[in-house]
Amino acid sequence: MRVKQVTIKDIAQRLGISHSTVSRALSRSAAYLVSEKTRLLVKQTADEMQYTPNLMAQGFVTGRTGTLGLLTYQISLETYGNQTEQILRAAERAHYQLLMGMAVNRTARSSQDDQGTQIRQLISRGVDGLLINTRGDRGESDRIRDMVRNHIPVVTYHYPTEHISGVVLDLEADFYHATNHLIELGHRRIGYIGRDLDLESPVSSKGRGYCRAMGDNDLPHEIIPPLGSRGEGGYIQGLNLRDRFTALLCRDDYTAIGVCRGLRDGGLRIPEDVAVVGFGDIDVSAYLSPALTTMAVPYQEIAGMAMDLLLRKIGGEDTTEQVTLRSRLIVRESCGGNKD
Repeated sequence: MRVKQVTIKDIAQRLGISHSTVSRALSRSAAYLVSEKTRLLVKQTADEMQYTPNLMAQGFVTGRTGTLGLLTYQISLETYGNQTEQILRAAERAHYQLLMGMAVNRTARSSQDDQGTQIRQLISRGVDGLLINTRGDRGESDRIRDMVRNHIPVVTYHYPTEHISGVVLDLEADFYHATNHLIELGHRRIGYIGRDLDLESPVSSKGRGYCRAMGDNDLPHEIIPPLGSRGEGGYIQGLNLRDRFTALLCRDDYTAIGVCRGLRDGGLRIPEDVAVVGFGDIDVSAYLSPALTTMAVPYQEIAGMAMDLLLRKIGGEDTTEQVTLRSRLIVRESCGGNKD
């Protein structure tokens, strides 16, 4: 048997006060209109009666539901989980609840369809605004605009989108800087383990940064595709590459950790024979032996900037703005550059 949801009128009836007084007492913006004693009494009674606000009903009255939508496509890896957690914290600080959708299909066509489906579902829940973790595939900007159609404010993060406000990581600059760091340490045979280079695709920006740094220093570049998923793919390439390079720049920390193990199992020393650099600064990277040189993503700053852009749009601001952020190179033992 379904239990009837407690309403503001039920609380008012128990306390013998008007439902408008209860409404004000439970409202962040109107609580100052009632006495502190009444506010505390109403809150205590609401907790005892297990009252939860009907956000959809509030939306009909106020035009706002106090909820935001978050669309992502990955939370199992620590890097994505960290970013999602920071988005949740930023929403809480802004007094918003967050509804999350997951576009999890992997194939190109199905992932695009899934992303559109999840956007429609979040909009149908009456969210006041939408945050989207972009994939970086071709046509993503048009797809998001077609789905949203100005129904609600939207802000993206990670990869850039056209004509949509967002927070962008300058991955090309990050990997340019990391490659230059290895060059300054004296390395000339530097390989990059990651996605094949595509000059027009945002997801190839890491490789473009590496190639540009090598070219600017008149050094040959070589992109090595990982042979498998993250750690496994890095491990296989570590075994295969051996001492072909004196330094390896990896697309992420998971790949770099696999590379380190593969190199060691092949009888090589890190960083004496091969230096290794990752990306993401996952928690374990600082406690490996040797500790992993990596790039720390500004998860908290991304979340704060994205939330600020979205709240300004919800408040009526009608401009499009792209905020660009950089990762921070953390030099540890695996590149051999942490010595005084």
